[in-house]
Formats: sequence, C-alpha cells, structure tokens
Amino acid sequence: MTENSNTAPQHPRIPVLMMAQELGWGGGIERDVSKFARHVSKYGIDAHVACFRRGGARWNEVESAGIPTVCIPVTSFKSPSVITAARRLKTYIAEKNIQVLHAFDAATDLFGVPLARLLGLPSLTSQLWNRGFLSRSSQLLLSVVDKIARGIFVNSQAAADELVTNWHVPRNRIHVCLNGFEPKEFHPYGRKRPAQLAQASVVIGTVAVLREEKNLGLLLDAFVQVHSIDPRATLLIVGDGPMKESLANRAEQLGLKDVCLFQNATLTPADWMRAIDIFVLCSRSESFPNALLEAIACGCCPVGSRVGGMSELISHEKTGLLFDSGEVGQLANALCRLTSDQVCRLRFAEAAAQFAHECLTIDVAAARLADIYRQLLGRNTPPYECSQTLSEVSTAVGAPS
Repeated sequence: MTENSNTAPQHPRIPVLMMAQELGWGGGIERDVSKFARHVSKYGIDAHVACFRRGGARWNEVESAGIPTVCIPVTSFKSPSVITAARRLKTYIAEKNIQVLHAFDAATDLFGVPLARLLGLPSLTSQLWNRGFLSRSSQLLLSVVDKIARGIFVNSQAAADELVTNWHVPRNRIHVCLNGFEPKEFHPYGRKRPAQLAQASVVIGTVAVLREEKNLGLLLDAFVQVHSIDPRATLLIVGDGPMKESLANRAEQLGLKDVCLFQNATLTPADWMRAIDIFVLCSRSESFPNALLEAIACGCCPVGSRVGGMSELISHEKTGLLFDSGEVGQLANALCRLTSDQVCRLRFAEAAAQFAHECLTIDVAAARLADIYRQLLGRNTPPYECSQTLSEVSTAVGAPS
C-alpha cells in the first residue's frame, strides 16, 4: 500500500501523551516516538510528547513539527523529583484533556502507567526490547505494570510470543504494530558510493549503536573469509558506542584495517545505506530493528541473525538471508555467496525493498497505532493492513519460493 492510497476514517480526535525517558538521536525507541508523533495526526490523533529530560535531536525534531512537548523532570525514582514530576504530569493531562497515555520505554512504563491507573486514564505499556538485558527486579516490576496497563504495545510478533510464553500475558492484551520507515528519507533512488568506497567491488556494511548485543565482532570475523576471496570488498561500520574502539582494534588484528571503514554516527544514515550493497545485522537480540528496515528500504540486500522479529522482516531465500545467531561460518558463507552472485543479491534487494515500500511505511504503522488507541477507548475500527503479504510480493518480483 502506498502512502498516497491511505485515507483516514473520520473519528473524533484523540489527544494522546507519548512518553520516553529522553529523545536523543541514537536509539530506536527515540526515533519511534518522533516518527509516530509526527505522523499520527492524519489518522485522528493529537500527539503530545513527554520526557524526563528536555532536549536532544529527536526532541528538536518533534518540537519543529509543532507537536506539544512537556518535560517531566524525574532524576531518580528514589528522589523527591518523582512527586514533583507526577504532579506536573497530572496537571498536564488534565489541562490537555489527554485520553490515552502511551509509555515507550522501561523507565516511563514504570512511572507513567501506574500514575495513569490512579487517574483512571487508559494506558499502553511497551515491550520494544529484550527484558533479559534488564535486572531481575526491573523485569518483575515491568510484569506488574503489564497487568495494570490497558494494553501492551509491541513491534513484532516475536515480542508478543515472548510475552505470552515467558510472562504469561494474555494474547488479547497485546497489540502488535510493526515499525515503519519514512520513505522520503529512506528510498533506493540515487544510490551511489562516496569517495572512500569508490574502488570497492562490493560494500558490506551496517549502521548501529556499537553495543555488545549487536555482536559486530562476528561480522569482522566473517568478513575475513570474504576478503580472502575478494580483496576489493569493503566493510563499512557506521555508528558510535562503547564497543567502537575494541572493534577498530579487532579489525586491525584481523588484517582488515585497510578494507574496514568506520564512520561516526549520523542523523542522515540513509546516505550511507544507499552506498551499501549487503546490509548485515548480526545482533544477539532484536525485536523489529529500524536500521534493518531502513536499509532494506534503501535497496540493500539484507542478512540477519535469526533472533526476535528478524524473520518477520527477512524471508529467507526470498528477500534476503538469515543465519543462526553467533554462527560465524553461516554468516561468512552467506556473505561470500552474495558477494560472488550479483544477480541473487539484486533479486533479494528488489524483493525486500518492494515489500517494505508496500507494507512497512510509517503511514501504515501510524494508521495501525491510531486504531490501537481507538480500541483502548472502545472505538473499534477495522484493522489497517497492507495490501500484499510478503509471499505475494516475493512471487510478483520473481523471488524463489
């Protein structure tokens, strides 16, 4: 379904408060809040955004779009700031006639949802990350919040399954809304390489926050084999984070210094994505990764680990390749195959991009989220769905079954 074909049904407008701990620019949750806040208006939602800390690139993005913002200055859950912030939030909700509170991360789940319950306000908690990375006490607290929220928002079927299986959440309380990308920024048109990559035979790359769970050491190890069969292949890693120095050192130790390019994180990642032929996400944990979705929209051939919702975004041997998490041999074989077989690489990239632009734009996601808000308020509407399934799109572009 294309953006122009979306038509919003007529309903009374709903003021919704979206909450996040902060709105910097590096994380997926911050980007989700900004995207949803800027796009739900056409579907009858008046977005408001609240954060514990004012400022940041995504905060500025939201304010520049004319969306009302409010700072709820919680410095610590053990400090008096919690009481002051709760009072401020209560006043804001009353003044703006907020009808739904949607908390997007663990901190605002724990702060906003209980307050909404006290105020008799319908609320959504969110599960957009792997709870296994949180402390046991945080996990248990979030399981309590799950019970007092009106519903739980997730961005993949895998996340929904994890809540049902591991946390015994009734499936009818879980609302799945896949991430959406902004086609004006992420598209395959005008793909070109910057001067640093001009001589590469093929560019394998990733765009990520360089944290341990992204497992990028595995990508470096796998690229050694690619380099052995094609010395002109280049590896591109775009991002910043605590693992950057160790990754650069590892690349040098593996003899990849001259064919591995590290670039700082950027607010315009699409330009780098349009320079990448094969985009790799080898994370140990993901739900429905924005970076992979955006790279697909930019025309990259995707390769991802079989974790979380990755298989909901990549159909193995139809729109890309999947490998078992941590299996360096499988990843190396996939990269060598795609490096050597341009026809296969381009076929996967075309099928993946077509599926993304048909079914995973931010307008599709925003329309779905607006439906979720109306359902919380008892205003049921028909579900908003994309026009084609993955298998239908893959068949249309000639991908193998």
